[in-house]
Amino acid sequence: MNPYIIAAGVEAKKKYDSVPVEKKKRAGIIILVIIFILVFRNKIGSAVRRMLHNDVDKIDVNKENLTFEKGEYFSMCTTLESSMNGTGTQDGSVMAVFRRLRTQDDWNFLQKCFGTRKKDGGTFFADITGDLKCWLADDMDSGEMDDIMEILSLNGITY
Repeated sequence: MNPYIIAAGVEAKKKYDSVPVEKKKRAGIIILVIIFILVFRNKIGSAVRRMLHNDVDKIDVNKENLTFEKGEYFSMCTTLESSMNGTGTQDGSVMAVFRRLRTQDDWNFLQKCFGTRKKDGGTFFADITGDLKCWLADDMDSGEMDDIMEILSLNGITY
């Protein structure tokens, strides 16, 4: 075996032996926690998302103030999903949906109909699961989000 490799191994062993036992235990625990998080990251992530996105079910909607029939909101949700799912975003389609909303209840019901969905992150990005606001935050840059906010505010709708 190469003498340089052996010398490096002996040096590493000396350094390891000089570390106090408490620090070795702490490092071992940290390594185990990291491994645990890596192994169960999808389950941990989905549990956290469920906790954060349960508010979608609690959104109040006065159905008397809705502009469209119930099926139309589900159609808008399908348009939004297909426009933002996978690689790339069809910004025009997303903006067209938001231009149709007329009341706060339209926006609230759209969020409620969208619910929580799994989003294909595309080729290089991880999948996410979230509500409509989560999808928008993932797909839209700050300028596009400003445009959405402006469209909503023109009709007195708060994001």
